Amino acid sequence: MTVISTSAITDPKAVKEFCLRWSTAWNDHDGDAVAALCAEDLVYDEPALGQTVYGREPIKNFVTEMARAFPDNTFALEGLFADVRRRAVLVAWKFTGTFARSGRMVEFHGDDRLEFGEDGLITTYRCLYDNDLVNRQIRDANR
Repeated sequence: MTVISTSAITDPKAVKEFCLRWSTAWNDHDGDAVAALCAEDLVYDEPALGQTVYGREPIKNFVTEMARAFPDNTFALEGLFADVRRRAVLVAWKFTGTFARSGRMVEFHGDDRLEFGEDGLITTYRCLYDNDLVNRQIRDANR
């Protein structure tokens, strides 16, 4: 298994392999697998929800909450962009899932901004998307 390290961020294969593990863990709705890719002292920032939390447990719990709200949710990778000056990757994705309370489909695009420690684990995770769009789709789904 290739990991992102000090020099590997310039290795497209390492970036792709890591991001495939990241998306597979999310698509499997496996909070433990997502958390295992993160450092113990992870900084998890989700501006759309107005929260920054710390550690692996919050990201693990979020994966579980997403699976409850959108049981069939998937994240399709749309692009991977590496910063060659530091250990950071931007993962562009498209979310698709059926809102459990209404049975209606919700779709939106977003970006995961990942920064890595020397050990190849994510130290900072910032998830960016249009939460107003998501809320409009959920509201419309409830009608």
